[in-house]
Amino acid sequence: MPPEPLPAFNAYDDTEHMRRQVAAGQHRDVVGGLWDRLGNLQRDFLISRGLLPGHFLVDIGAGSFRAGVKLVPYLDPGHYYAIDSQLVLLQAGYEQEIVPQGLAVRFPQANFAANAVFDVSSFGRVFDYALAQSVFTHMPLWRLEDCLTALAPSMRLGGMFFFTVFLADVEAAARPVKQMPGGVVTLPDRDPYHVTRPALQDVAARSAAWRMVEARGWSHPRNQQMVCFERVAAGD
Repeated sequence: MPPEPLPAFNAYDDTEHMRRQVAAGQHRDVVGGLWDRLGNLQRDFLISRGLLPGHFLVDIGAGSFRAGVKLVPYLDPGHYYAIDSQLVLLQAGYEQEIVPQGLAVRFPQANFAANAVFDVSSFGRVFDYALAQSVFTHMPLWRLEDCLTALAPSMRLGGMFFFTVFLADVEAAARPVKQMPGGVVTLPDRDPYHVTRPALQDVAARSAAWRMVEARGWSHPRNQQMVCFERVAAGD
């Protein structure tokens, strides 16, 4: 039997909505805007955390390549990979951002794919770094666990998975929280979601493949917080 379709958690999951936005020239805005600012922020943060041109990186929830247009010129040709649930956004980003900047030779179309289950195995590549900017801010925490399970076989030991979340104090987690700076109001049970640090630590504790480590040096204009999980051997 085919797998059950995933529930829709946010407007991003509405493919027809995405098609309309892309047709209206909104492929940058629909991924949150702040195009250059956040693209540069992601690249510079990863470099500060040891990303070298020779490393292989997969961008999870790459959208229209807000990070990609900054990372592709830095990484060696063919070393940037990407997935997203919305093929229409990937195609728009490739045609309207990657190709016009002359980056297609460094980032072939075979290096990106559309799926909603965090499957990067089709690339046949072991990655040094993985990035998911503003993905788990729009999904419940159990989807992070799905991602960790799917990603682990394609990450080298010692590889780093960086992802952003909105955090809330345990005492406030059951109610809406206004995130500052930015003023985004986050919620425990619907988009935009917040989580607690103990909840993230519990996710790490349930996984033999990952451990949670510090992720300093990140300053997001809307108060998303960076989290790092390191790929470890079972039993380490």
